[in-house]
Amino acid sequence: MDKKEVEKKVKKVVADVFSISEKKLSRKTNFIDDLHAKSMNIVELLAALEIEFGFRVPQRDVRQNKTVGQAIDYMYEKAKKQKSKK
Repeated sequence: MDKKEVEKKVKKVVADVFSISEKKLSRKTNFIDDLHAKSMNIVELLAALEIEFGFRVPQRDVRQNKTVGQAIDYMYEKAKKQKSKK
């Protein structure tokens, strides 16, 4: 899975969870400041990312990602590691 594919999937999940157009999301979009994420949103985002990518994501890792770009980078690196395990 290349980085563009991961970016597209992450943006789709974020857009669905926060009921916002993917076009309004950028790598700089901040979950707290721009999307007003609450704890429940983070749990929903975590579950949706796990379903979309097919692997577990520790909750502490999700909370460390403050922007959509950081989430994309994290999921890309995690997907690479998952692929190398197979």
